Amino acid sequence: MSRAMAIGLMVGALAAGVGCGVRQDDAAPPQVEQAVTSHTAAEVRWETDWNRGFERARREGKPVLVDFYADWCVWCKHLETITFRDQKVAALLASRVVPVAVNIDGNVQQLIREHRIEAPPTIVVFDAAGAELGRIPGYLPPTGFLAAVEDFLKATPPAAR
Repeated sequence: MSRAMAIGLMVGALAAGVGCGVRQDDAAPPQVEQAVTSHTAAEVRWETDWNRGFERARREGKPVLVDFYADWCVWCKHLETITFRDQKVAALLASRVVPVAVNIDGNVQQLIREHRIEAPPTIVVFDAAGAELGRIPGYLPPTGFLAAVEDFLKATPPAAR
């Protein structure tokens, strides 16, 4: 193996091991093994405006699922390319919540402070009035993501469903 290839492999392993939302003292991130519900990719239609997303949620009587992400975040990319493209995850996001994407590198510092976002990716589920129902700090593969969001949605009052 050439020296350049060995260095490349070490850098790649280091990059994969250092998650955007994972601190050094945290336990290892969830397994990288991906449990997908389908191999056919699905697309999610994300709102990109906070106020418009909550207005739509009130109109439709749905909770809001906010993805606080960053373009430079490796685990955010895993959410985008694996978890959110899973058919069952995409179906849940399309039918049961209003999905809102917030790039933390934008002009959103007030939102980050208000909602205690420590690092991307952070998923926060709110009821339509803005009360937090639950959060996922970091990456989860599709099956874990589905289970967590389903639990949060069970906490939604019947009038908001």
